[in-house]
Amino acid sequence: MKSHLLLLLGLSWGGAALAAAPAQSSVAATNHPGRRDIQFGRSSPLFTPVELFQRFRINSSAPAYNVALEKFRLTVPPSYVSNGSWGLFVWVSPGDRPTVPEDWQQVLEQHRLLFVGAYNSGNPRHLLDRFRLALDATFNVQQAMKIDRRRIYVSGFSGGGRVASMLGVACPDIFAGAIPICGVDFYMPVPAGPGQFFPASYVPQPHQVHLAKTNSHFVLITGETDGNRLNTDCVYREGFRKNGFAHVNYMEVPGMGHAIPAGTWLDKALRSMEGGTD
Repeated sequence: MKSHLLLLLGLSWGGAALAAAPAQSSVAATNHPGRRDIQFGRSSPLFTPVELFQRFRINSSAPAYNVALEKFRLTVPPSYVSNGSWGLFVWVSPGDRPTVPEDWQQVLEQHRLLFVGAYNSGNPRHLLDRFRLALDATFNVQQAMKIDRRRIYVSGFSGGGRVASMLGVACPDIFAGAIPICGVDFYMPVPAGPGQFFPASYVPQPHQVHLAKTNSHFVLITGETDGNRLNTDCVYREGFRKNGFAHVNYMEVPGMGHAIPAGTWLDKALRSMEGGTD
């Protein structure tokens, strides 16, 4: 069976370069360990522009989009086995490249998580495109590899964290949870002080919100001196907690500003998500 993945570049793990990959790949080749830049052949049939509008009610028309013209980064750790026990960590970057700290790679491997993130999915990109890129990455990796659907998480930093938080609430049938880092949005206005509010940014469907409240896990990470710390704290207390989300945790990294935390904090977040400790 042929995969929908088209390999573009060579593979590497820990800086070791391997031979260049052919233009087309089988599922078996996709399973090889390493970091790959890849393309996907088709979009998820579940997320048409109409479905996206129904899920998020973003007051904007969907721009032209063709997933075959997009590029993604896939990381398969050396210990990966295709027995269905591995999950997927979907990353939304605030910039043009889907990069995360090097020490995250070991943490993701320890938690048996593959990594996928889109290029050109940063803050300047249309919000609906950012949703589609994350959802198409998830769909296509699932088509090509045996993934534990109960362990598909979406995460991102800054503006990417805001996208991840929206996907976590509006798509609980796809993502088991979300880890927004130094940026989080909510679907209702959140009090931020006397007479002040953080505005709602999307309007998810009530039955999706119910599923997210009941089943999904959320870990909101911020820094002690992060400019978005107040936003994150208020959304945690006055948004998620006040509105009955069963599994939500807040983590504040001492001394950290607006930055991606070290892998030790990713490990804590994933343990919270998977162990159910809130």
